[in-house]
Amino acid sequence: MAITMVCLFRGCYNIFVNCEHEEYTSPQKTNTIIVQYDFMSRPTVYKKHWLWDNELWSYPGSGFMETVHFGVEWLSEESFRIFYEDVRDDKYNEDFTITIP
Repeated sequence: MAITMVCLFRGCYNIFVNCEHEEYTSPQKTNTIIVQYDFMSRPTVYKKHWLWDNELWSYPGSGFMETVHFGVEWLSEESFRIFYEDVRDDKYNEDFTITIP
């Protein structure tokens, strides 16, 4: 019964809180991260685990008026870069380096 409730909660949580998510696996496949976007295209990065995902980073800004996607580039097995490059102008370029503890 408890496992059913956890699975139901996890399934419904993504529907109401997040618009979409993307998964990225490190080059040697030792770490997997999930980039989830809310309805203002603000990304939150999680380290994927079997039952609960650990939050690593959350976007510090107020969000975007249109749908945007951040790119991910692995620097090592425990470090990656998350970035957004505005193609119309350089006003909204974002670049963050995140290390997995």
